[in-house]
Amino acid sequence: MSAPVGPCAKASHHDGDPLVEAIRGIDTTALDCVQVNAAVLADARHGPGTHLALGGRTAFTPRAGAGGALPTVEEPAAERIERMGDVLGLSLVPGRPVSDGRALLDLLPEDGSPLYVVGDAFRMPWLPYHGHQHMEHSLLLRAVDGGARVEAVDAYDNETPYGRAEPVVCSYDRAQAAALFDGSPTLPVPVRGAPPARSPVPEILGRNAEDGRRLLAGDAPERYAAAFRDHPDQQEACAALLLETWLLSRSRRLHAAWAAHHLPGSPVASAAAERAAAWETLAGQCYLAARRVQRGRPVPPQIHPALAELLRADAESAVRAATEHPGEAMPHEPADVRQTVVHTVADILGASPEAVAATEDLSRLEGFASFQMVETVERLEEMYGVEFAPEDLDAAVLRSVEGLVGLVLRTTAGAEVAHA
Repeated sequence: MSAPVGPCAKASHHDGDPLVEAIRGIDTTALDCVQVNAAVLADARHGPGTHLALGGRTAFTPRAGAGGALPTVEEPAAERIERMGDVLGLSLVPGRPVSDGRALLDLLPEDGSPLYVVGDAFRMPWLPYHGHQHMEHSLLLRAVDGGARVEAVDAYDNETPYGRAEPVVCSYDRAQAAALFDGSPTLPVPVRGAPPARSPVPEILGRNAEDGRRLLAGDAPERYAAAFRDHPDQQEACAALLLETWLLSRSRRLHAAWAAHHLPGSPVASAAAERAAAWETLAGQCYLAARRVQRGRPVPPQIHPALAELLRADAESAVRAATEHPGEAMPHEPADVRQTVVHTVADILGASPEAVAATEDLSRLEGFASFQMVETVERLEEMYGVEFAPEDLDAAVLRSVEGLVGLVLRTTAGAEVAHA
């Protein structure tokens, strides 16, 4: 929404709030309404960029619709939450749905930490869907003022047919907050910290490639597209396809952000960005198709073959990425490693690659400190699927591009010998 509604204000107006600070570091337009608030929790607890782990995998696994229903890539929220938590370094164990607002608020931690919940967007007045459309939607609830008031923090960001949704913080007295959830089942999910499941980048790309090969070996993309093309009610089919391509577009945008974070400047990152742009274009075409069908006009015939082609192109890109990434099949050329190191440091510091490449002592760059050194080490270990020896992590090595390049080359060469 473009302006505050009632007790709500844009999240950007709340300086110093840890959840809001986390929101500011997230491209909320790359996440769906279930992911986005779990992403906020992860970044607030483990640091900026943690949420990007949600974008590593690119599997296409639609569920078949029962009784003639259309297939969908959307999963019920309860099935996704625990799996998201494992990736994000959060213990998210859904409780039993609660339909009494006061009972729901009794579950809020007394220390003011957030409770992740999934309810009905139809009942949430800060959303454009309020009073218009029923759908599962996450938010964060927390007690403030000693429990006298309740804040709803929602990082969802989307342009909807009913208006724009933007990240907001809404404040209610306890009775008002309880009334929002009365009579509507809401899933409470207590939040606890856990170690993030950090999978090496080559491992993730390898799993994506396996999924891609399986998809390319069959006709799943064509069958998926045909289900929408051949559905007897094209208004329903186009509305459903609009949601499908929106979800797929956001997932590909998130994957592109993951690739840019872990493999900055690489062919893998460039290809992921191109795939995300292609999906955004198709989602726009599906929006146009849905509007045309609502007015009694025919469906543009190109959207269905384009959908199947994009899914196949995604799979081909995943297979190619596993061989292009330096941690997999390609030899570790010093020039390639140097480019990766430069782009990685530049991404962490928010500096230009040119400035990093021209600096002999990285500690002279603005923002460089011990935390950034640690993040650089962790990123490079993930990229190359190795673990640097503690005795090699000398401060002088970590403050130099050439030192980091040598560290990568020595360690990966040792790993290749060990696996020979």
